[in-house]
This record gives sequence, C-alpha cells and structure tokens, in this order.
Amino acid sequence: MHILKEYRPYIYGFGIFSAGLIVGLSNLLFTDEPQMETPVVQEVVSKDISLEAEIVVVKKPAASTEIMIKPEAVINNVAADEPLGLTETMALSAENNDENYEKEIRIKNGQGLMDALLNNGAARGDAFNAIKSLGDLYNVRKIQVGQLLNATYRPSGELTRLSLQKDFDHRINVERNGDIYKSAVEELATQTITRHASGIIEDSLFLAAQRQGLSQITIVELIRIFSYDVDFQREMRKGDQFEIFYERTLSEDGRRVREGNILFAKLILSGKEINLYRHTPDDTDYAEYFHEDGQSSKKALMKTPIEGARLSSNYGRRKHPVLGYTRMHKGVDFSAPTGTPIMAAGDGVVERSSWFGSFGNYVRLRHNGSYKTIYAHMSKYGRGIKKGVRVRQGQIIGYVGATGRVTGRHLHYEVYKDGTQVNPMNLKMPSGIKLAGAPFESFKVAMTSTDQLIDDTKSHILLTTAATEIVPSSAAQ
Repeated sequence: MHILKEYRPYIYGFGIFSAGLIVGLSNLLFTDEPQMETPVVQEVVSKDISLEAEIVVVKKPAASTEIMIKPEAVINNVAADEPLGLTETMALSAENNDENYEKEIRIKNGQGLMDALLNNGAARGDAFNAIKSLGDLYNVRKIQVGQLLNATYRPSGELTRLSLQKDFDHRINVERNGDIYKSAVEELATQTITRHASGIIEDSLFLAAQRQGLSQITIVELIRIFSYDVDFQREMRKGDQFEIFYERTLSEDGRRVREGNILFAKLILSGKEINLYRHTPDDTDYAEYFHEDGQSSKKALMKTPIEGARLSSNYGRRKHPVLGYTRMHKGVDFSAPTGTPIMAAGDGVVERSSWFGSFGNYVRLRHNGSYKTIYAHMSKYGRGIKKGVRVRQGQIIGYVGATGRVTGRHLHYEVYKDGTQVNPMNLKMPSGIKLAGAPFESFKVAMTSTDQLIDDTKSHILLTTAATEIVPSSAAQ
C-alpha cells in the first residue's frame, strides 16, 4: 500500500497519455474527409508591361479559391516586344572598354598644372608635352586655383586631349595626333541681350544701382560717363533718379555672364534730366557718349574722380588736422569707406606709383602738356598701375585708404595746370566734340533706334509683370 501511494502520480500520467494516443490514432485511420486535390492551372488572366506574371487559380475542396502570383525576373521596355533575356540585358549595361573617357580637373591650392595632370592619371611625358603645346596660346604660370580643365584619356591611360577656358568666349583645346600635341583656340557661342534698370537714389548712385542688380563694373562705368557733367558730392540729392539701358552677354549654357556696353543712361538731379547716348561717329573708330544736342560729354578731366564720397576738406588755407598749425591745403579731400574705387580723372601716363612720405600710397598722372593729377593716401593700387603705364579716363587706379600722415580714411586729390596747383572744384575744362551736319543726322537716327529699343524692353517688362500677377481662376482652384 505504501508503494502504491509513492508511484500514484506516474500511474495517472501514463493512463492519460495512453487515452490521448488511442483517440488520435482513431481520428487518423477512420476520418471521412476526402483528400486535397492536386492544384490545377486554369488560365493566364493578365499581363503587366513591366513585369510578366501568371495568375494561377487553385481549386480547394472547401469551396474556396486562392490566387497565387508567380513573378518572372524579365524586363520588357517596349510594348508588344518580346522581353529581353538576362544575358542581353547584362550586355546592354556593360561598359565599352574600348571607348575614351573624360575627367574634369579643378586646380587645387598649391597645385600646378603638371601636378594636377599627374594626380589624375596622366603619364609624365604626356603631361609635359600637352602643357608645352598649351603654353603656345596660354601662360600656364598664371593658372589660378579653381581653374577647371577637361582631360580625355584612352583606356590604356594615354592623355589624348586637354581643354581649358581661356576667357569668356574662347577655349583652348590641345589634341594628340600620334605622339605630337597641337593646340588651337575655339570660339564659344554666346548670346547678347539688353537689360533695362532704373531706381531712386536714397544714399548714393553706387548703392542705388547695386540694389537694382547692376554689377560693380557696370556701376563704375555709369559713374564714369556722368563724371564729366556731375559733381557727385555737391549736386546729388536724396530722391534723385537714374535709368540705364545696357548690354549683357551670356554663355551658351547660360551659366556665365559678361557685362557689355551702356547704350543709354539718364540722371534726374533736382528735376533736371541729363541723357547720354552711346554713339560711334562716322569718321572715328571709337564710341563716345553724347547729349541729345550732339555735344560730347567727354572733357579733358572729370569733375570728381570718386563717387559717393563726402567733401571733407576744401582747397585753401586750413588748420592741419595732424600738425596743428594753419597752412595752405593745395587740394581737396574726399572722405569715403576704405576700398572705394578711385578713377583716373583723364587719359594719361603714370609718372609715379609708390609710397611718397606723408602722402602714403601715391599716384601722379600726366594727362597732356598742361595738366597733372595727384591721388594720395590710397589703401592699395589698381591692377597694373605702375610708372610708365598708359591709363584711360575712368580707369581704376587705386582704392581709398588711410596711409601716410592722416587721421582717417580719405582721398587727397590735386590738380596741376601748367605747373601750378589749382582748385579742382573751380576748374573749367574744355568740352569735347559737337556733332553737326551729316554726322548729327546720323546720330539722331541712332538715338531714335535706341529709344525704340528701350520702349520695347519696358513694354515687355510690363507685360511679363502683368502676366505674373494675374492668376487665372482655374489655376487658382
């Protein structure tokens, strides 16, 4: 009895397991349900253009239908064509190892042209010969950081072509013919358009024009052509207006822009209009700017060689701001921000361009047998300004600074006439040519043509603006 109590759990467990086993075997051997039928493919229902598939209908005994989709990895790019097989598809995507390949190279800081080509896979001999040929048409020593080149190689690694942009509308191509490299200049396609801009002067002409999207080079030219008639320090007021119609050249891809000639410009100063038209007289080879009466705006010297500056010290006796005693001030001072461009007051030759004692950075120009001009205290010189160089009226010769014996940044400007210093503000300069007769009639035709172009441009701008502002009701919904 004691043994029966000890093994009772095991006896009960064996009994339950045996009963379950008997029930399971009976269900398996004596069930009345029919076996599942083998799936039968009924039909292909549809095809997709990009991925063919068979839709298979499978019958089940329990009166239910199951749809199975079996995709095939076959690409078919053209409707109603047979799909390409895997081998053909791989053949199309495989690279053609017999073709040349091109690399775009950008010159990095501290890198020369030779280093750039060697670092991009060119053999030393090929790179040397290509650069030597390029040097026939381009100074390779002046290549700058960021300059882009395109180099073409054969699959074997030989350099077959080198190309770089020389200037806005020219490119130099170096081609390999056998073992010889030859260079040639290619003229690039460009498109010249005209642009119109106008604005109200709140502070200076420079800033007002800049707000209208004009580039610095165009603004400097605009100031230059008016500098014969306008004293920008004393004659310009807040609320005055300007208008300009000028050319702009675009590269074929539209990514690069070069500013062109100013065809027409207008200033309205205290209600008075000054209109200037660009025109090349029949008997000359160069263009000038003329007033409506045919009078050239050009004079021997500009009234002021700087724009947007404040006249801080006039010509005459004054107490010197540094030395502290009164003496003659034989020039005029224009206060302006450091870096403001300073223009040559007239055509001439640079007599001196160097440091000159208390004047700091100093330039002296000889204009003709009568006139000389002096520019002092500059922060730096204009590009290429050195002794013996010829300059054009309006060319940038330096930038405002505070070098030498000064208390602040400004331009000191002097004018000599026949060896004697004179007041630049009171100087009466002879006018340029005045058109008359047939040359004046030719100018009036050119002036009318320019006016018509301006009117057409203004009309186009107004129409474009109106079309942009008016939104159709269908588009607004």
